[in-house]
Amino acid sequence: MKAGSTGVADLRDLALLVEVIDAGSITEGAHRCRMSLSAASVRITALERHYGLRLLDRRHRGVSPTPAGEALAARGRILLEEARELEAGMAARARGLENSVRLATNSSAADALTEFLAATLNRLPTTAVTLVELGSEAAVAHVLDGLSDIAVVSAVPPDGAFQTRRLWDDDLVAIGPVSSRPRPRRPLRLADLLREPLVGLLRGSPLQDLVDRQAHGSGTEPAYRVRLPSLGAVCAVAGTGVGCAVVPREAARRHGVSPAALYELDEPWAPRHAILVAADFSALTESTAAFVRHLLEYSPGPDGED
Repeated sequence: MKAGSTGVADLRDLALLVEVIDAGSITEGAHRCRMSLSAASVRITALERHYGLRLLDRRHRGVSPTPAGEALAARGRILLEEARELEAGMAARARGLENSVRLATNSSAADALTEFLAATLNRLPTTAVTLVELGSEAAVAHVLDGLSDIAVVSAVPPDGAFQTRRLWDDDLVAIGPVSSRPRPRRPLRLADLLREPLVGLLRGSPLQDLVDRQAHGSGTEPAYRVRLPSLGAVCAVAGTGVGCAVVPREAARRHGVSPAALYELDEPWAPRHAILVAADFSALTESTAAFVRHLLEYSPGPDGED
């Protein structure tokens, strides 16, 4: 963008501003955008001159956004995401994928939807799905911000300008010590699991954050033997008996956890169900509405949809 321009900001300048703010440094932001420090400085200065506002507070060690810079970066992130989606959508259309569905999910739903997508995408041959994994609250916000068409989550805010449909049960269960005792066995409490080393998802995973919050609420710091990037990996490792884990029941089934290692979880926060969210189901595009119809008919499990 040229200094003194009266047009809208260049997306490259917005991308640079976002990277600079995220990094807290013009030098690192320039590196991430693959440009020289001098070129980045000129662009940031031109952006400030364009809006007539100071966007960054420059300090001896790095930079921080002003309120105006924070506001511009927040909107810039949305515009950049929309631009990426536009590019991806046009590339998909060029390859015969004329319809698109933007789907936000939490960790549990992302794992559960694997079987659904494998079956459904063959029935919708011209539809492409863009999936983003977020926490439940962030996924709902993604829909309200127009960044996703629909979301599948395990919890929604108590009120908001969105509509919901209930999907499948998504209870949490425990992978505990492998037992040779015949069933029935008593359900495990979180306190039982916390006496043992845990196997869990990576730090920042919404599901693992839930477990950690519950543990901290009881005054206990969880001891993780290993943190892994997916529910499949957690089930594979915890299912051998090397540590305890909390996972969705359907994830344990899909990933073949032995019944000898699986326990009911006796906690008030363990019963859950998957929830479909849209800003307005009646306003969905025809392709997204067709996708939703398949989703509402889907039931995970061995007796569910083929």
